[in-house]
This record gives sequence, C-alpha cells and structure tokens, in this order.
Amino acid sequence: MSDLTVVALSEAVRAGDLVRVRTMLAARPELANLDTAASDERRALHHAVLSRSPEMVRVLMAHGADAHKGVWPHRDATSALTLALDRGLDEIVHVIREEERRRETVRRAPAAPAEAPAAKAPMRAATAVAAGDVAWVRAAHARGERWTSGDGLVALAVEHNRPDLLGVLLDLGLDPDQRLSLDYVDEAVDSWGEPLWHCVRQKRHAMAERLLVAGADPNGKVYAAGSALFEAYAAGDQAMIALLQRFGARIDAGVAGSFGMLDRARELLAEDGASAVAADLLFSGTDAGDPDMVQLALRHLDWPRDDARWHWYLLRPLGAHAEPDRPRYAACFRQIVERAGANAPGRYGRTILHDMAAAWPHTPVTPPERVSLATILLEAGARTDIRDELLGSTALGWACRWGRLELVTVLLASGADPREEQAEPWATPLAWAERSRHPEVAAALRRAGAAR
Repeated sequence: MSDLTVVALSEAVRAGDLVRVRTMLAARPELANLDTAASDERRALHHAVLSRSPEMVRVLMAHGADAHKGVWPHRDATSALTLALDRGLDEIVHVIREEERRRETVRRAPAAPAEAPAAKAPMRAATAVAAGDVAWVRAAHARGERWTSGDGLVALAVEHNRPDLLGVLLDLGLDPDQRLSLDYVDEAVDSWGEPLWHCVRQKRHAMAERLLVAGADPNGKVYAAGSALFEAYAAGDQAMIALLQRFGARIDAGVAGSFGMLDRARELLAEDGASAVAADLLFSGTDAGDPDMVQLALRHLDWPRDDARWHWYLLRPLGAHAEPDRPRYAACFRQIVERAGANAPGRYGRTILHDMAAAWPHTPVTPPERVSLATILLEAGARTDIRDELLGSTALGWACRWGRLELVTVLLASGADPREEQAEPWATPLAWAERSRHPEVAAALRRAGAAR
C-alpha cells in the first residue's frame, strides 16, 4: 500500500473501511497517533468519533490511539473522548475507557524479574552533557558512539551552561543548528536554530558566538518559537542583536512588524514581493497592537472578503491586554474586520465569533474586551447561525459551553436564537449551559425563551 499517510487513514476511517484501516495500521502503527499536519491536529480517532463508529474507535484504540489529544487552538474541548461525551455517544465512551483500563492493567502488571536494561546511548550522552562530563563524551565518541540532532545535545549544553562541552560537541561535528524534522505530524516540518535560540533566551553571548563561528544560521527558525533575532529584540539585548547581525541576521517582517519598524517594513515590501511580506507584517503588527503597521500591511493585500486566510489574522488581537493597550488592539481588529468581513471561515467551520467565546489559548480575553470585539463583529454583520464541525454549535453555543455570560447577553441582544430548534439536542445553547454547569447562563437563555 503506497499511500500510508494520516490523510489516507482518516479517509478510510470516514468511509468505514475497517479492512483498509487495519492494513494501514499494521504497516504503520504510528499513524494512530500522528496529527494530520502542523496546521491540522485532528487525528484518525477524531474522525472515528465524529463518524459515530464504535468499531473504528475500537480498532484505533487497540493500536494505541490517544483519546485525550485535543485540536489546537481549543484543545480542552476537542479531544476524541470529550467529543464523544458531549454527543452522548455512550458506546464509544465505553470502548475508549475499556481500552484505557486494559492499558492501565498492563502497565501495573508485575514484570518478570530481569536485569535493569542499560540506559540507551543518547540518554547516557544527555546525562553526561548536562553534568558537564567532557571526559565521558570524548571517550564515548572514541568508542564509536554517534549522536544526531534529534538527541538535542548541542541545545542541552547551552541550557546547562556548559561552554566546554559545547566546544567539544561542535568539534566532533555535531550540527550547530540542530536541524530536525518533527515526528509528531505526518508531513515534513523542519526546525533549526534551537541552540542559538537558547543562547539568546539565556543571554549566553560567548556561546552564541561559538555557534555562529561554527556555522549556525543566524536566521534559523525554531518551530513554534521563532528566530533568535526576534528574541534578542524582545529582550532588548543590544549586544546580542549586534552579534547576530554581524553574522548576517536579517530583520525580517516578523521583527519589523513586532517592534514598530515601519521604515524597514516598507523596505521589505519593496524588496521581497508585497503579498507574502504583507501577510507576515499583518501577523506581527497585529500581535503587537500596532494600527499603523496593520494599515500598511492591509494596503498590500488583495485577498477577497471572507477569504479563509483572514481568520488567522483576526485571531491575533484576542488576548488579555492591559487596559491602556486595549484601544490599540481593538483598532487593529476593526481594520481587519473592515477588510475581511466578519464571517471569514476558520478551520473546522468555526468563525472568529466562535473563537471569541473560547478565547485565545493561555491568554483569555477579558470580559470587557470580549464585549468590545464582539460588538465590532456584530456591527459588521457577523452571522450567529454558523455551526462548527467539531462542537457542532453556533457561537452562542460556544459562549454557553465556556460560560461567557457577557457574550451570551450581547449575542441574544443582537438576535441570536436562544432555542436553536434545528440543532442536535446535545448542541443547543441550553444543553451546553446545563452540561457545563453555568446556571446563570442557563437562566439568561430561559428568560430569552429557551426551553427543553
């Protein structure tokens, strides 16, 4: 079978093809626990639950599928188990919990007496690097032990402030960029530059220079973390900035947009092709709450209204901001809404109004900000009848699920349907409020006309 990918596995799951699923998992069992892509954290088990197939769930669970892995950005609400519980899929919940009990029994079973296995070579090397044991590392290499970027030894030497060992590892030929391809998604996703990134974070200037002299890329990109130069600017570390730039670090759109460098942003737009640079400037400028940068970026984007690409940028102003900063973020948000429209589709069928209810991960929107931003959306024509694919609910349903009374109040006042009689029984606003134990939200819905 040539097409052994998560995408193909998910297609077979949705088609109910148990034979094909078993065959694929026999050939590549790791598929049961791989995300579809870096931009799509759904796994085959999510599709099995949404297809309401206990048999498919049983097969995937038997191959080690994790029923507790959620989907970014609202992971707490989107694990396979949570999706099954919310829908009242008792048989699927039983299958998941039965397999988890079996795994726990196996885990606790006493093992036959045996000699403790020797620590694996990379683990021994990591212990030696963390401890600063230069002699052990040299001796192990002389014995023929070899290490790869995936073992993380170069970054480990930086984290534990072992400059001598860093020099030894580089002299032995280890990659100063520690390049690797991520192994938890079923696609090629590269990340490089982590050792230098850690030098910047920990203000290890001499170690940074040692890496750069050894050939480290000053413009490396650490997956989900960014560049070393960005971190240096964020820390205000002028010495590190000068060092990185001496070795060729480039002020890109992420740095220019994040730190208000309008002149540099204009240069980048003129140099590198406006559309791609403008998108990066919009991202970073909105993150920074810089209306001037956002305005500049929007002038160079020609995406149509309601294009799916807009949703990612509409997310950026969401977060808990200090009160003096809120008008800046609201201004950025309003500018994007005016260009994008209020209903740009996000992943899995959700809109920005849905995200407003759940908020940005780790930085929940404060109630006053939520009301302010939601009002901008509603005045721009945000629809309140759109249902997402994972929770099967409207923005009002999401607000009830998360207990956002202030948003429920705004949505009801704007004409959102408190009853949603066309919804599945488990996905009505009142069902969410009651199941999530938000009595004040349930009371508001009842006053507006909702009933069982």
